[in-house]
Amino acid sequence: MLTAVVSATHRPGSFTRRVSVYVARRLQEERVSYHFIDFRTLPTDFLFSDAFGARSDTFLPVIESLAECYTWLWVVPEYNGSFPGIVKVFIDNLPREVLRGKRAGLIGVSDGKFGNLRGLEHLTGILHYCGMEVIPFRAHLMHVSQRWNEELGMPDEAHRTEIEILLQQAILVPQGRGA
Repeated sequence: MLTAVVSATHRPGSFTRRVSVYVARRLQEERVSYHFIDFRTLPTDFLFSDAFGARSDTFLPVIESLAECYTWLWVVPEYNGSFPGIVKVFIDNLPREVLRGKRAGLIGVSDGKFGNLRGLEHLTGILHYCGMEVIPFRAHLMHVSQRWNEELGMPDEAHRTEIEILLQQAILVPQGRGA
């Protein structure tokens, strides 16, 4: 079963993308197949071209790749006490059946001290409304710029542990066997 890694910001040079790449690398190490969804590469006009049920040739491949994924790992930065608006626009422009019945693991990225706690709560409510099961454990990566090892391309040990717990619960432990 495929997994989606969603790098949920279009900000250039973001720690969100760095964390997303690290998560993808961990999936590769575990031989988990995935699609990498990088908001920096979304079609620039998808806000208008794919709203209200319309489908464009540029956004359709994104929808098709996500439809194949059972588990979605959302890496979400904190913007103004929540998540970026592009995340909501993205969700609003997906067909509901792409989300319904799927699982979501959430990773919050923040330079603050709570690792986007509030934003992940907001996102959880929206994903539940859309029919996704959200894994109760959330990885909160706080003070991320201070705790990132650029040379190794990975977070510090405490943040790696948070990510590992999430991966265990979201993907690496087979369904039906407790985590």
